[in-house]
Amino acid sequence: PMNEPTPIPPISGRAAAQRSQTPPPLDDEPMPQAVSVLTVIDSILKHPGRVLHELRCGRTLKVMLCLAGITLFCLGVYGTVTGSLTGGTQLWIAPAKILLGCAAAALICLPSLYIFLCLGGVDATLRQISGGLLSMLSLMSLLLIGLAPVAWVFSQSTDSIPLMANLHLIFWVIALFLGTKLLFQGMQGDRGTHSHLKIWIFIFAIVSLQMMTSLRPIIGQSANFFPSEKKFFVLHWLQMMGGNF
Repeated sequence: PMNEPTPIPPISGRAAAQRSQTPPPLDDEPMPQAVSVLTVIDSILKHPGRVLHELRCGRTLKVMLCLAGITLFCLGVYGTVTGSLTGGTQLWIAPAKILLGCAAAALICLPSLYIFLCLGGVDATLRQISGGLLSMLSLMSLLLIGLAPVAWVFSQSTDSIPLMANLHLIFWVIALFLGTKLLFQGMQGDRGTHSHLKIWIFIFAIVSLQMMTSLRPIIGQSANFFPSEKKFFVLHWLQMMGGNF
């Protein structure tokens, strides 16, 4: 009969898998409140799409300043907790090195992020991509400061540097995983975008680990602010697990 509905073809397994792997869209709307540190924190935790919208076509400078302030404060507090294992000068050296390492890793990896996203079909300016990277770092720093009390409890109950190093590495991986999810959702392009982003995330993780190795020690103490010997982070980690710092 002419009035029968046209049957909808079933979704193939491959198409269904691609649909299930696609992150849900973010709320693409402006922030309803005035821009402040507290409203940006609330938005990036509950409605991150509002922050990304402001970065694209809204109060960009104010939001970026708030994100930078959040990142500096949270990483500084987490660095102080990290240095509390040995105390003394590490209470200011550890946060300084963590802030320096994160800033250097972000600046080093920003050009490759811009190129990879452009190759993936994202139509965004360098300023917008910089804002997306800063949003990722801000969310990561908020997650780390949320885990700081756990790190403090362990730092007050053990003197094992390898144990604390592994704990901080686990916390960094958790923060990186959840922070990059925001980057995945905010940077929409063609089907190749997520593949390019995965490659970049691997590069960013490697650069971050190497930067922290180049600025060692962050947990332990040393007579010099910077190490005199160059080491690959994998070799340094294996030596540290063996007791040779």
